[in-house]
Amino acid sequence: MKKTILLFAMAISMISCQKGAKETAGENKSFDNYKSNFVEAMWQLSPEYASSIGYHKYDNVLTVPDEANREKQLAFAKSNLDSLKKYDVADLNATNVTDYRMIENQLQSQIFGINELKSYEWDPSQYNVGSIFAEMLNGSYAPLKERLQNFSARMEKIPAYYEAAKKNIKNPTLEHTQLAIEQNLGGISIFEKDFIEALKKSDFSPKEIEDMTANANKAVTSIRDFAAWLKNLDNKTPRSFRLGSDLYAKKFSFDIQAGASADAIYDKAIVHKKELHEKMFALADKLWPKYMGNAAKPTDKLDLIRQVIDKISLQHTKPELFQSEIEKQIPQLIAYIKKKDLIYIDPSKPLVVRKEPDYMAGVAGASISAPALMIKMPIPIIM
Repeated sequence: MKKTILLFAMAISMISCQKGAKETAGENKSFDNYKSNFVEAMWQLSPEYASSIGYHKYDNVLTVPDEANREKQLAFAKSNLDSLKKYDVADLNATNVTDYRMIENQLQSQIFGINELKSYEWDPSQYNVGSIFAEMLNGSYAPLKERLQNFSARMEKIPAYYEAAKKNIKNPTLEHTQLAIEQNLGGISIFEKDFIEALKKSDFSPKEIEDMTANANKAVTSIRDFAAWLKNLDNKTPRSFRLGSDLYAKKFSFDIQAGASADAIYDKAIVHKKELHEKMFALADKLWPKYMGNAAKPTDKLDLIRQVIDKISLQHTKPELFQSEIEKQIPQLIAYIKKKDLIYIDPSKPLVVRKEPDYMAGVAGASISAPALMIKMPIPIIM
């Protein structure tokens, strides 16, 4: 009797497990479908973002950053957060749990950015069309004619884009204002020179070239007007570029997702900084005779480090040779990587060192533009 009951219990358990497995599989399949629809809708809502990561279906669309667009972004975020609630994380596999949290974080960050951070009001440098249009000219993802057609169609919205930017901006920071002026003026050559040169290589009719050139001239006028508007902006009490601890903590939690607060990571960084200073002192102390001769060593460790670094720093290339010197190092770096078998380097996609375009200047000392990806460094910690 006991054996019969035990077997019956095991059978019920097996049936329950099978049912649970089927339900879980169904839940994951449903979530996979949701993800596909979500990503496509996101690209449609943010065509510039889509282009930047290599998805070019909406390359002919330029988003006008007005109030209506922000309302659309908020509605999208809130609607999808509601959609996520339909799924029980406990029933999702590890991959889908990760995707669930990433989508959730992005949507919450989107709402925070519009309702609380409001950088669209105080950061004029986020209004800059140069990069997205330059990538369309420089890319090889589609035939030139197709890219130029999309370029021209997207370019038609540039006047409306900058008019919306003017309406958005309120009490901007001085630093971001100056950056916006420099970068936007630096991007004019994309429309005034690069696009026109590309048109000459195409087989468009004279009328089509005339119309596209007219659009480019309107775009240039809009960019110049925006830069002039920023220069003449009456801003007697500009906002500080610092976010403040509360806003920074919220932004940090969305951007970094480190499992620790900004303050906790800062405290850890301070400890690590002290450890690095000790290592730097040990090295600087050994190098002192080589670079400083018989000069008396300072008692302060940081002062000793500073003096050695200052001395070594006197050995540098001339500004006009900076790029060429870096180019000389590329073969050496590649040879080292191959010798140590660190990573695979595709010989058909060689590294190219170029001067940072003016429409990107003023933010990073160096950056990398990889296929469907742009990484810029450094990431500032501003509190």
